[in-house]
Amino acid sequence: MQAAALLPLASLCGVTGTMRGRERQETMLDYRMDTFLSLCETKSYTKTAEQLHLTQPSVTQHIKHLEQYYQCQLFRYDGRRVELTKAGVYLRDKVILQRAQNASVRKRLKELENPASLDIGMTVSATFTLAMDVLLGYVSKDAQPQIHLHVHSARQLLRQLQNGQLDAVIVEGETPNLLVESMELCQERMMGVAFPAIGRKLYGCSLSQLKQYPLIVLEPGSGLRTLMQRNLSRYGISFYDFVDVIEVDSLMVLLALLRRGAGVSFLLESMMETAQLHHHLEPIYLDCAAMYGSMYFVTMRERADEGDLWKIYEEILAKQSLTAGRNACVKASPAYRPSVER
Repeated sequence: MQAAALLPLASLCGVTGTMRGRERQETMLDYRMDTFLSLCETKSYTKTAEQLHLTQPSVTQHIKHLEQYYQCQLFRYDGRRVELTKAGVYLRDKVILQRAQNASVRKRLKELENPASLDIGMTVSATFTLAMDVLLGYVSKDAQPQIHLHVHSARQLLRQLQNGQLDAVIVEGETPNLLVESMELCQERMMGVAFPAIGRKLYGCSLSQLKQYPLIVLEPGSGLRTLMQRNLSRYGISFYDFVDVIEVDSLMVLLALLRRGAGVSFLLESMMETAQLHHHLEPIYLDCAAMYGSMYFVTMRERADEGDLWKIYEEILAKQSLTAGRNACVKASPAYRPSVER
């Protein structure tokens, strides 16, 4: 009888061992997937190793394990260049979507007993627009939904959106194809700006004449920097055509340098009121066609809880329509809702 009783127990131990083995395998796949996604972004084994505090051989082993697991090549190599294969692109997209959806599901499950909340990110530039007024109306505990605001660079916000840490972001400039739904909120004029004495001296000058002054820009990853690069490139001008480039990591530092007459820069029109009132700066009236940049409301595709997000998006558009003559957004986009199955 004792021997017979041991059979089910042995069988159960075997099942438990198999389950634990699968859990360990999934955990190992998860951190190897972190390595894979990092390599997708950096396109460099060295940078990925530094980013994840691994050795380069460890990074190589992680990628080889995934290629063996999925039975396909994920990267191809041309000298030192690392490029994704079609299979690699497919896996990257699926993993990013799955992680974002899992994070969203975990968040919503926690909130079943509590009022809904949303985490929305904004660039510093976006905080000067009418979108900020709308979002501030949802920060109180009684708001439905309650919104938690986060201000970072465009690059950091998009990364947090992909990781499921944010529900939506408002950024300037077109977003790369990162499995997102991107809807234009408004279009703003981009203006040259400088200390008043410099602004008056440059009144009516060309962009070529502007190059004799240092250009003050935000660090890479800033949406405002990207807009500056795109607008200048339309005239065949790059940052390095200027006599000097001063790169800073803070808008306040950029404005302080302008106030000291250290150079010139470009701001969106909605930011000019603050620049003029609090930093005593003036626009530079340039002899060229007007330059523009758009603000976008961005969220991950295939979200199951987008109802509250579209409510916020449409409220921002409605507010802009009511204040169409104000300088915060000079051109409001028509309401648009992606065709997503509900």
